[in-house]
Amino acid sequence: MKRALLGLLLLISIGLLGLGSLPLLGAETTEQKVYDYINNTLEASAQTKAILIQAFRKGFQEGAITPEQAYKLLEEVNESGAELELREQVLLTIADALLKSVPVEMLVNKVLEGLHRGIPMSIILVEIQERKRTLEEVKALLEGKGFKVGVELRIGGVTLALQVNLWGLVITEIARALEDYVRGGNDPTDSFAVKRAVLLRLQRLQQDSIIPGGITRWVEVNLSAEELGRIAQNIAQRLMQQKGGR
Repeated sequence: MKRALLGLLLLISIGLLGLGSLPLLGAETTEQKVYDYINNTLEASAQTKAILIQAFRKGFQEGAITPEQAYKLLEEVNESGAELELREQVLLTIADALLKSVPVEMLVNKVLEGLHRGIPMSIILVEIQERKRTLEEVKALLEGKGFKVGVELRIGGVTLALQVNLWGLVITEIARALEDYVRGGNDPTDSFAVKRAVLLRLQRLQQDSIIPGGITRWVEVNLSAEELGRIAQNIAQRLMQQKGGR
């Protein structure tokens, strides 16, 4: 009996020791955990680490990225096996977007998607650099029309307070619609078709209650076909340059 009891206690002790090595379920990824990973685990130069910490701190403050998203990005890029310079350039591209208050959700997703599909880091880098430029152009266009965080937009008889999540989502989805249009082989010089593609995407998001009513109408009224077409042509030109450089 005593021997059986001692055996049971030994098994319990071993089990408890084993549990100590397992991650806690539901453990939250904090901002500090991200900074600790950059400082202690990430393979990068001191200058790159400093830029990343500055960029993520700004991104967290502005709600552009969560600690969970940042940690996953850092970990997967760091463990990808790609050349150090390429890994740094990918992370610095996203850092630059955060420092410029450019939405990064599409860029982060493209990096993770590319890594999961086994796409070389050199190609991932070119892809996100091009898409970052599109996001910058869309952001500049929208902000030039008064589409800014904290601004109240008057849409028909409704006043819409523009929060950071909606602001980033609209910029991202317009950029995604433009990228999909051009990459799908459509004519970037057909400005009216370009604008129609953007509005159709926003209409679908509005029907699915992802964006509030009136956003599509605001874009239709405030963004001209020529302005959207110009961005589409810029995308086409960049893609042509990429093909020429391969």
